[in-house]
Amino acid sequence: MFIDGISVGIGLLFLSLLYLNPVNHQSSKLAAGVIIILSWLISGSYMLDHGGLFARLYIASIPVVFFLLLPMIYGYQQLMAAHGNQPGFPKRSIHWIPIGFAGLLSLSIGLMPTEDFNNMFFNDTEQLSLWVAINSAGFALLLVSWTILSVFYLGRIVINTKAYHQQLNNEFADHEGKKLEWLIGFTSLLVLTWFYALVVLGATSTLMSPFISETVLSLLVLLLIWIFCIQTLNRRPAFSHIEPEPRPDSEPEESPEQKYSNSSIDDERLKRIAGKIERKVMGEKYYLNPDIDASTLASELGISVHYLSQVFSQEMQTTFYGYINDARIEAAKEALKTSQQSVLDIAFSVGYNTRSSFYNAFKKRTGMTPSKYKSS
Repeated sequence: MFIDGISVGIGLLFLSLLYLNPVNHQSSKLAAGVIIILSWLISGSYMLDHGGLFARLYIASIPVVFFLLLPMIYGYQQLMAAHGNQPGFPKRSIHWIPIGFAGLLSLSIGLMPTEDFNNMFFNDTEQLSLWVAINSAGFALLLVSWTILSVFYLGRIVINTKAYHQQLNNEFADHEGKKLEWLIGFTSLLVLTWFYALVVLGATSTLMSPFISETVLSLLVLLLIWIFCIQTLNRRPAFSHIEPEPRPDSEPEESPEQKYSNSSIDDERLKRIAGKIERKVMGEKYYLNPDIDASTLASELGISVHYLSQVFSQEMQTTFYGYINDARIEAAKEALKTSQQSVLDIAFSVGYNTRSSFYNAFKKRTGMTPSKYKSS
């Protein structure tokens, strides 16, 4: 009960911080919804101990809240990866049909006669009414359906996260606070917690052990709430400032490059744009700008972001992220050799906003930390 209280307290603190946050995105509302559901689920021991209407309300809500949880997490990811005001929340009926069936089961459980309700969930009786039999079959179907949907949503989250990270490489030189690999781990842990909960509920008192207990289950839910709160608080969609590129037939006649922003470009034009990129980024040391991204660079060059990504991929065999960070690390290596500045000052001087992003990029490209490189 104490651990459950901590979990609910963390959830309430997170919700209050979200409410006070002046920047309120639609993704924040979904994050709040996920925390409300997890907090509701963890309050089960309190509700069941009080019995009566509290127990009935809690048990009847379980089908709906479980089937709401995964679409809300998936929708959160979609919104975090959306461009500009592009809709990201899943609206297709495939996401809502299971919730509708779960709602019918919840309604049926909530309207059961008291005797049937107690026989289904609390009493050990061999004589079951038709209502109990139907709801028991519904619960069994819910378990199978949720297992299948868990695999589906987890797979979609993994695939979409990989595609989203590729988009980050094409658009940003700094991934700090933008990557979503934590969401894969969170969803995996959620599914494992669900199956662990089934083991705990199905275990008899003789099978209970330090590794199979309600305490461990409470700790898992506490970990889920803590991870989700820490990762989503003050996080905003990475592409919120970027609108999807319009179709070619709706583009203004500004330049040959912009006119063909969604089409292939020939080798000659690829080389010409690559030269413009190199002169701008390397010649003018544009990579030192800590706020540089693909959109601003494309605007400076008078080309579309689509063209920019195509040139990096086809002509330069890299990404925007790789090109800018390679330039910054080379500048940092030279500064580490010749300058008496601290490592942190050098990181800021070559365009990094945080120490961690500089260290990660430097170690990835050189195999050692900046401090070790400097001393060697």
